[in-house]
Amino acid sequence: MKDLWRDEDAGADDVAQLVYLSNLIGADVDLVQPGGGNTSVKLAEDDVFGERVEALVVKGSGTDLRTIAAAGFTHLSADRLATLRSSESMSDEEMMAIMRACMLFPDRDPVPSVETPLHSIIPHRFVAHTHDVATLSLSDTPSARENVERVYGTGVAFLEYLRPGFPLAKGMAERYADGLPEDATGLVMEKHGLTTWGDTVKDCYASLISIISRAEEYLAGREKRSFGGAAPALDGAGRREAAAGLAPIIRGELKRSVAWRPVLAFDDSPEVLAAVSSEGFAELAARGVMTPEHIMRAGRRPLVLPTNVPPTDVASAFAGFRADYERYLAANGQDEPIPDWLKVIAAPGVGAFFAGKDRRSALVAATCYRATLRAIASAEAVEAFQSLSDADACEMEYWPLERRKIAAGLKVAKPLDGKIALVIGGASGIGRATAIRFAAEGAHVTLADLDLAGARSAADEINAASPERAHAVMADAGDPAAMENAVREAVLRFGGLDVLFYSPGVAPRLQPVAEMADEEVRAQLSVHYEGAVAATRAASRVMLAQGPSTPAGAGLRTSFGGRLIYNASKAAFAPGEGAAAYGAAKAALVHYARNAANELSRHGITANYINADAVDTPLFRSLVKERAESRGETEEATLARYAERSIFRTATVPPEAVADAALWLASDASAYTSGCVITVGGGAEAMPR
Repeated sequence: MKDLWRDEDAGADDVAQLVYLSNLIGADVDLVQPGGGNTSVKLAEDDVFGERVEALVVKGSGTDLRTIAAAGFTHLSADRLATLRSSESMSDEEMMAIMRACMLFPDRDPVPSVETPLHSIIPHRFVAHTHDVATLSLSDTPSARENVERVYGTGVAFLEYLRPGFPLAKGMAERYADGLPEDATGLVMEKHGLTTWGDTVKDCYASLISIISRAEEYLAGREKRSFGGAAPALDGAGRREAAAGLAPIIRGELKRSVAWRPVLAFDDSPEVLAAVSSEGFAELAARGVMTPEHIMRAGRRPLVLPTNVPPTDVASAFAGFRADYERYLAANGQDEPIPDWLKVIAAPGVGAFFAGKDRRSALVAATCYRATLRAIASAEAVEAFQSLSDADACEMEYWPLERRKIAAGLKVAKPLDGKIALVIGGASGIGRATAIRFAAEGAHVTLADLDLAGARSAADEINAASPERAHAVMADAGDPAAMENAVREAVLRFGGLDVLFYSPGVAPRLQPVAEMADEEVRAQLSVHYEGAVAATRAASRVMLAQGPSTPAGAGLRTSFGGRLIYNASKAAFAPGEGAAAYGAAKAALVHYARNAANELSRHGITANYINADAVDTPLFRSLVKERAESRGETEEATLARYAERSIFRTATVPPEAVADAALWLASDASAYTSGCVITVGGGAEAMPR
């Protein structure tokens, strides 16, 4: 393990040093994975009354060591925490109540980590707990104690597996009632991880470096299991094509199985591809994951699809896996599956799909499972990989402290939570405003536009507020292949598609009917009609592949379905002088949308369109300029004419107003609205009759 310590960066006070230690550990996914691990320091400080007290400063629940700052730690009274050490037994609720009562600044600090009791009984000042691959490769084995002692002798203590929280701390207190071995600088907890300590922060980090390095040196001398060789992997393009076909089906099966609307992250990295394609992987994967924490993040074990499974057989693979899971529940006294019981789906020769309530949580599952793959390979070299027993795994899956946090995160709080949207024409104007609004209301968004820089700018704005929520692709709406690719990219990025918002634009060249050029007709039809047909064809196939999630008649609002939304414009309903080609293309789009509604609504896929007029976009501004020049007047005069025509007496409408209408059409609230038009800012002449 590389020593990254820099005295000049460590900070002067204890809390600053604890933050530095935490960030160093959190930056290495071989030490901890997102959200895992915890750190603490014991110090003297003033409480709210100004009295000097002994305190334990420990990582707060729900924080991440990679990014944690001082505010992410909880300060507790060390004297009051002694209650935990002296108790013979304690429920989780009692433990949390005591820890809350021990908080010195309850209105400021987060709830303390469930590992707080462990930190409180270790007598050293600085303590760090990791889920590192190296020592878990020793303790995720049938002969864990012997393997640990073979590497460390008495220099590292060992504790058999106990559930995290009070049972773990109590077990350690009993096991080492006479104190930890004098020469011990750390504790390996079977199938859980490593805890190190020191009276200075640098000593704590040095112990971590030393213990992990010794494990790495031992592992380096043994031949690791070689993943690969069973299922021939497709080439890169073939894997992407296969993944794009499998992802919507997997997503649909997950929703039917677990009653949530997951987002998927696809991974065909060399590490993952070699593992999932290897001979015997299904048997290894069935043994479980690396730690109790990984059960919460990546599920108890993955579903391994048959090699070269045709899409039509995915449902039967899910059914078999679900039946096996229900037998596991029954054997361990549970009868109600948890919503997120399956998070990893392996496709030999293709890669793996990771499921989460959003892309960030799906990526966490991916990071955790990649760490498990490394631990499996190393543990097999030591002896054999062995995870928790079914009884212990089930206890972790249903642990109330963690289930409450997960259940709260799965609740739908925003109208588009869990939905995946593709916005064609997302670089500017209506498309950009709609993409930003969709993301703000919970959707994951792919922005497709010929102006890739503009689309990336919008995606960056979205991701600044909500990381991993959006991405951009280049797409020419006039190219049917580009529309197919935009849909494919959305599926590969997020796992499926629920909403298509079609809003690309090409400004009309104002020409009288008698002089209209064929190129103008082709340009308008290509972008405003033919592009919509191509995008809809690809999008509807994905939506149909996801399938209905409820029996017929159970209600469209609970089905997967989909939303097709088109920016039709006022020109589809009312003539515009010199813009016959533009208006005709938009009118064709409207009639196409009606046909789409007629055919697809029975599957829960609605098709609606927006009659927007005089929306303040770059395209509209260019049209105003051209009209003003053709009439020999100022742009202000032309805008005044628009205001006079408007029933609102406003020259322009903000694009956010169209985004509001699109939001309703994209939500479940519009489940029974299809083949409909919503007018936004149009003049009276544009009202459909």
